[in-house]
Amino acid sequence: MDIVDIIIDLPKPPSLNMIYAGKHWAVRKKYKDEYKKIIRERLAEMDSFHCEAYSLDIRYNSRLDIDNCILVSKFLSDTLVEDGCVEDDSPKYFKEIRIKFDKEIEKNHYIVKIKCEKYTVL
Repeated sequence: MDIVDIIIDLPKPPSLNMIYAGKHWAVRKKYKDEYKKIIRERLAEMDSFHCEAYSLDIRYNSRLDIDNCILVSKFLSDTLVEDGCVEDDSPKYFKEIRIKFDKEIEKNHYIVKIKCEKYTVL
């Protein structure tokens, strides 16, 4: 397949303010590891895949400001790289990110569409 949309439902991430407001690196790592575990659980529900390039479209409903929920993108992209779904999260591979508040989504949920270019099932 050439382009495939993969949709995953994720919980509210830790806020950027919460993690970087004077928190010790070990506390930040704990938050990151816990959220990445959830991402891996969601990805395990589907076939393993690889994308030559990707974009993220994130719709959410939580009290976080748009710029304060960027960790969904950061943790998801890092997990995709670590798990071999994409080569890297540099601009060569990670083409675009969109984040939009959507009051129609269940509270504290983040619906993420991963738009995979040159998608292959492993």
